[in-house]
Amino acid sequence: MTNEYLIIQQKINHYSCYVKHLIVGFCEEFQTNKVHLRRVTSILERLFANESIAFLNYFVDEKFTVPVQFIHYLNAQGEIIHLGNTYYTLPPERSIRLPNGQYVSISSLQLNIGQLGIGQLTTHKLPISLEYDEYVFLPTFESILKLYKDKLSNHHDIEPSEMIFFNENGSFKSSKIKNMQDGEFYILKFERLIGSKSKPENYFAQWKNNEWLVAQIKNGMYTRVRMALRDRKNMNSNYKVIKHQQGFVEIKFQYSLPKEEEVLLRLIATPNESKWPKSYLTKENQLSNVRAILANCKLKELEVKNDGIHN
Repeated sequence: MTNEYLIIQQKINHYSCYVKHLIVGFCEEFQTNKVHLRRVTSILERLFANESIAFLNYFVDEKFTVPVQFIHYLNAQGEIIHLGNTYYTLPPERSIRLPNGQYVSISSLQLNIGQLGIGQLTTHKLPISLEYDEYVFLPTFESILKLYKDKLSNHHDIEPSEMIFFNENGSFKSSKIKNMQDGEFYILKFERLIGSKSKPENYFAQWKNNEWLVAQIKNGMYTRVRMALRDRKNMNSNYKVIKHQQGFVEIKFQYSLPKEEEVLLRLIATPNESKWPKSYLTKENQLSNVRAILANCKLKELEVKNDGIHN
């Protein structure tokens, strides 16, 4: 199990370094500061044609090819930057200060060898350096609920197809839109037809005075909003810390994390898949960083010494 994670991370780091050098090379060749996505993915397509099934299956989004998913992965981590209109550039190398004071660097042109996570461990901060909560903004559950409460409006054309309601036992989906409680908060799901295609939309909603007040949930915020509404009912999730041999530690979740916590964990850990992972492998000496990153999600830690998985 450990070797599988290490091999995947080694390949990610190898191709990350390769893509960054490609961008630098194309920028120099064409005297520009940006490169079109297609220039890079056309090369990755040829390389990935010879890749292992395990690596290709790691990228699980059926909407995009594996090369495009890989570019999205690097962009999410800040290794490269999307400038719009499918053009990308390489930002300057910078260091991120982790919660325990340790530094990792990103956007380096040097190959990251022999560790879990896409960030390169370094003993010092670089001229451009960020705290981990500057690298990604981590809104609290309280602030995210206030944000969407302030946006609630009865000016909408929404006819929900599914409702998620929350109580002390958890969160539950229902296709029957009924038995709403006045003043209570929900998530509403809606399928909007655009031409011949259906586009799913999610709304933060309150049932009040026999009508819906709604605010559309922005892309990437759904998981945090749902976790915040579970927290409001004192229903926080947990995660397991499973210790393996040679100082390796597996972190297993009940549900996927918000994107910000995912990005931070991927600096120091390797997820089991690229999209909506529920398991990460890291080293035991990174546990303090893992706990600090997850603190904002109010998850309860469960330690499992042996889960029947061997290296």
